Amino acid sequence: MEDALHRVVGIDLGTTYSAVAAYHPDDLTPKILADPEREGSAAVATPSVVRLDPATGALVVGHDAKDSISEGPGTEGTLVEIKREMGAEFKEPERLSHFGAEGVYQLNDPVRARLGSEWLLPQEVSALVLMKMKRIAERTLGGEIHDAVVTVPAYFTERQKKATEEAALLAGLYPRQLIPEPTAAAIAYGVDRAETERQVYLVFDLGGGTFDVSIIETRDDEIEVIATAGDQRLGGGDFDDAVAEWIRQQLGDTLPKDIEPLRIKAAAETAKRELSLRAATTVDLGGGTAPLELGRDTFETLIQPLLDRSLKQVDRALDDAQKRKGVQPEHVNAVLLVGGSTRVPQVKRMLLNHFDQDEGFVRGDANPDTLVARGAAIVANRFEASPAFDLATRPTAERSADDQDYAVTLIAEHSMGVGVKDGEFSVLIERGTKIPARQTRKYYNPDQAPRIEAAIYQGEGRFIYDNTLIGTIHLDDIEPRPGGYHEFEVEFGLDMNGLLAVQVTHTNTGREYQATFDQSTTIGKLDELAEKRAALETLFATVGTPGSSAPGNRSQPPAAPGLRPPAVPGPVTTAVPASPGVPGPVTTAVPASPGVPGPVTTAVPGPITATVPGLLPPQPSAPAAEQPSAPAVRASATGIDPAAVPAEYRRMVKKALRASRDGHASPALTAALDAFWNAVRAGADEDTLDDLADTLEDAM
Repeated sequence: MEDALHRVVGIDLGTTYSAVAAYHPDDLTPKILADPEREGSAAVATPSVVRLDPATGALVVGHDAKDSISEGPGTEGTLVEIKREMGAEFKEPERLSHFGAEGVYQLNDPVRARLGSEWLLPQEVSALVLMKMKRIAERTLGGEIHDAVVTVPAYFTERQKKATEEAALLAGLYPRQLIPEPTAAAIAYGVDRAETERQVYLVFDLGGGTFDVSIIETRDDEIEVIATAGDQRLGGGDFDDAVAEWIRQQLGDTLPKDIEPLRIKAAAETAKRELSLRAATTVDLGGGTAPLELGRDTFETLIQPLLDRSLKQVDRALDDAQKRKGVQPEHVNAVLLVGGSTRVPQVKRMLLNHFDQDEGFVRGDANPDTLVARGAAIVANRFEASPAFDLATRPTAERSADDQDYAVTLIAEHSMGVGVKDGEFSVLIERGTKIPARQTRKYYNPDQAPRIEAAIYQGEGRFIYDNTLIGTIHLDDIEPRPGGYHEFEVEFGLDMNGLLAVQVTHTNTGREYQATFDQSTTIGKLDELAEKRAALETLFATVGTPGSSAPGNRSQPPAAPGLRPPAVPGPVTTAVPASPGVPGPVTTAVPASPGVPGPVTTAVPGPITATVPGLLPPQPSAPAAEQPSAPAVRASATGIDPAAVPAEYRRMVKKALRASRDGHASPALTAALDAFWNAVRAGADEDTLDDLADTLEDAM
């Protein structure tokens, strides 16, 4: 047991592998928690593979599930790379067949995967992986774990983040924060202790199933994400697929029909790993097939088109960074490699050539498999552990200021807004906006409409069909009037997790609409979450110690009530009540928060469009009003040195300085900060500093 480790853990929920870490406050370092059930193995990363043993009905998660692909009697009932399907819908017929869903689900239904006789949403499958991470942490630390910081790809959409949040809740974990994977990795690299001079890092995060690139600026103990880009379907799993296709082509008609695709992919993954260490390898599927020799040159040719896709995202992020903050490619101090797929030597060589830099410019001096989990554990140290878990509550307690010695500024990875006349997209929160954020705009009714639907989208396209539908707000019981008579104030709030909250106010009457969203990919309702959580717990209880879930060790399949949907289910339509304890697709309340700037209201003489019908804007949207600047605070803050402030006040002063730099400081805060700094410089006694510190804290 590791009693000294903090009991809010960091979890890297990966596409192919997951890892869990906890912070050691005495050593000031995060520690990766190895699976205690894997004796004699440094099992710091656990395969994100879930299997239902067809012979016993027992659930198998992690290494044993992955081993069964190449060693067991068959791959039936095995699910891999489910993270790619978070928040997804069936869009093409071939994706239905990929999940064996023909005759059960239809196009535009939420993706579900078959596990035994059950159909599960991706977040339900991911919850089983998180339960495994939770068990590893509990057996290492001793006692129950109820809280976690969970990482997500930087380019995940709101819908995908919501599904991840639900996965944590289904696993019995409060998701204290969802943090982008590249940001977590940058923290673990140590950039949170960077030089006082400005540093710019490009984080190249190539995992098993997703690719992210983030450009991060650091100064002192502040980390600011300034640009992101990514590809949600690019990773090491695609390298494996390319090699698997090469194997099939090489063997041709000699490939036995009974060799399952997952077996071929497992052999391809093994070959990929070996080619990261040597110039050639042998691929032998067994079953009478001829061994194949695969050289590194051939492998690199196979994956080059995939790596070219990653470079396009690198250039996109660099372009955004240049537009927003004037960051040029030559301003990047280093590239940080994250994700197991960056072990492929071709990756580092490609980046050195792309930036025309020397060897030390691309840093891979840390274990890329554990960086993200370690960074998440550092962030997790901010939060107080919860004594118990209850779906109806959400904890907010943070630890003392002494345990929070850095600040992270995140951005919205995607623009968010509403659909308006002629299918155009009216943006309220732009991509790259610092979060938390809030924005308000006014829209109006179309002619004689008794009912209006406002569709919420996320993306960068000019028209709604180029973007992703997040949900629809229903504005019912509207008195039919000429167009433009009814005014609706639409308020978007984006929290620190990148999750959207929307409130609509009918300004003619003062009525606030409960923004219930129709969104098929999330569960939403508290009672449904509770029911599914209970069923998943029953299923996970069949996971035993090594060997107990192997064929023949259980005589009767366990019951898993509540997982089976109707025989021919349609889309899951979720009405989300306005409740702080219900993690719906989009919540309705937008409460005032110390970290969220006030609404920026813009009169847009036009309305939202939708099919039933929508509001029709007669004129183009006006630009949003800017937040007022605070030049007096900026001027006074330039001479303040946090290092000269006594340690017990340092975090508060840094927070005030950040507010001044962002232009969010009031005159009262300016005066309080100046008075406190002058007292420090004058060598004031402790009682005086305490009084001035209280005044400064009240002003924030």
